[in-house]
Amino acid sequence: MKVLFVEGKNPEPLRALARLHPHPYRLLHRPEQALYLLEVWAFGPEMEAAATGLEGYRSWSFELLEEGRRDSVF
Repeated sequence: MKVLFVEGKNPEPLRALARLHPHPYRLLHRPEQALYLLEVWAFGPEMEAAATGLEGYRSWSFELLEEGRRDSVF
């Protein structure tokens, strides 16, 4: 599965991008830098193309290699 990250200073274009597509997403905020990060899972090529086209935003995509959690049961 691929994961897409899109970073920018204004959350509205990120929200609009996320809501155009049916993929699960999270919108993160770092107030001290006025920075927003959109995280999208299991997206298609049209989503990546749209993210690349956002002027003033940076985007990266990664292949998910591992997903897990730390269990406290031994």
